[in-house]
Amino acid sequence: MAGGDLFGLSGDEGLEPECNYFFALMPVGTALQQIGERRAHAVREAQSPRLVPVEDHRLHLTLCTPKSLKRLRAPFEESLKRAGDDVTAAAFGLRLEGFERFTGGYGELCLVLRSDGETGTRAQALKDAIGEALFSHGFGWDKGKLSPHVTLYYADDVELPAHSGQSIDWHVDEFVLIRSHVRKHQHVVIKRWPLAAAA
Repeated sequence: MAGGDLFGLSGDEGLEPECNYFFALMPVGTALQQIGERRAHAVREAQSPRLVPVEDHRLHLTLCTPKSLKRLRAPFEESLKRAGDDVTAAAFGLRLEGFERFTGGYGELCLVLRSDGETGTRAQALKDAIGEALFSHGFGWDKGKLSPHVTLYYADDVELPAHSGQSIDWHVDEFVLIRSHVRKHQHVVIKRWPLAAAA
């Protein structure tokens, strides 16, 4: 493999065991504070000792996960980082406007804050750009439709709160690559990429 420019790795090299990887948006500042307030409100209304709130440092909006491996240019994590390096996108506004029941990746029921339709398309555009970059670095093609949301808590049963409060306007100016340690409630940010200032 000359200089890492030729596809040649099977995909297992550099893959941490018992881990999942995904690209995401992570709230900071005012957006993080407001999402935390909605979470606290929802937990109070649920009045259930069995729900599991998502801690501040793990609040995120998933954009995409690497799909089936083809032939990678570099070891697994390095290929993901190189794909992120290739993404060109502008900062955008994202509005979170209401509670919704959702089923997570392991079939777990959860309460989420969902985006509105208009600003959700901006997250979809970023997801598509990341997906195209992943494909160019040897990952499978992903044209799936995104349902932008931030998970607030997991529970055996979810009752929607009576009131969702005011919408949250989140200025998104970066995306991140996260390594998630399976069922350990541990997220490690592997790399961050700033988004260009909107014209």
